Amino acid sequence: MITNSKYRHTYTATASDITPLYRLTPNAMLMYFQDSFARLMTIHNVAAFDIVKQHRMWVITEVQIDFQPTVTFWSEDFIVELWVSELSSLRIYCDFRIIRADNEQLIASGTSQWNILNLDTKRLESTDFLADKLTVVPELMTSSHKKVRFPKPQSCNMQTEHRVTRLDLDFNFHVNNRAYISIAMLAMPNDVLATQTPSSAIVHWLHESYLDDVLTCRMSRTEDGSYLHTLINTEGVVVCEIMSQWQPQPETADVSEVLNRDL
Repeated sequence: MITNSKYRHTYTATASDITPLYRLTPNAMLMYFQDSFARLMTIHNVAAFDIVKQHRMWVITEVQIDFQPTVTFWSEDFIVELWVSELSSLRIYCDFRIIRADNEQLIASGTSQWNILNLDTKRLESTDFLADKLTVVPELMTSSHKKVRFPKPQSCNMQTEHRVTRLDLDFNFHVNNRAYISIAMLAMPNDVLATQTPSSAIVHWLHESYLDDVLTCRMSRTEDGSYLHTLINTEGVVVCEIMSQWQPQPETADVSEVLNRDL
């Protein structure tokens, strides 16, 4: 549904979307946001399966997202609202909100950067052909669309290796962009995962990875206390960077509250 040039789609939370704290997982948020983006592009006939006929491909290169401590239970509905907030010569910026369907309480919000890649030349293409198809709503969910520069790691606090399996791949036979987040979480201290929850994250997708690639994930701390994950392939190329901030976990609702609620 498009209202005031903003697209809205309603989803129902499944068990695999929920953390033990009854929050939507970051992976679920990204999955449903990207699904909504694909649905909006389908309406305008510029979805992935439309532009591939012109030897073009959508590529997401960055996302910034702020997480709110909003409870979302299994089988409850939530809404992804998104809009094109800026259209430059080479980039499409899409901002979004994820809210509860019953009271529109904010679950998460953020912005994302997309490009059009020419499949023959592997170069970025102009977005001019989108100008008469997409309506720009200049409402920003972040302070600006300026790319966030990550600090250079000064040390490595934790390191893991991951060999890409078929479970990590998407329909293009590349590593799914959400899989990088799962790989990065393997290089998080257990005591942090047990006592804290993410409050914000910025992801830079830089290069593609494929089946059987070995990715080294190095985790370091920044001066402001953020966690910086750098994923590097065997050729020494940084394929993905993730910077996240964390906060103490809130109290967990009693399980009886979940089991006894009205459906």
